[in-house]
Amino acid sequence: MSTEITNNDGKFLVWELKISRVANGYILDDGGTHPPQVIEESETDELYAHEQLLWRTMEHFNFQGSTHDMERLYIVRKKNK
Repeated sequence: MSTEITNNDGKFLVWELKISRVANGYILDDGGTHPPQVIEESETDELYAHEQLLWRTMEHFNFQGSTHDMERLYIVRKKNK
């Protein structure tokens, strides 16, 4: 995933996040700004790795917002009946 945005100087900034699926989870690589992150699957929680992937993607692109925003995005688990 990558996106281009313009800063106050009119210059483009590129945010990139490469997500690789591996046998036991995911590897997230932002192209060298930070060391790659590993998200390992849990043997006791089948949704853990997928949930962490969504949270870290939102954090990377700053989609999560702040407590001062009128609306925010959330990742919510809901148990089926």
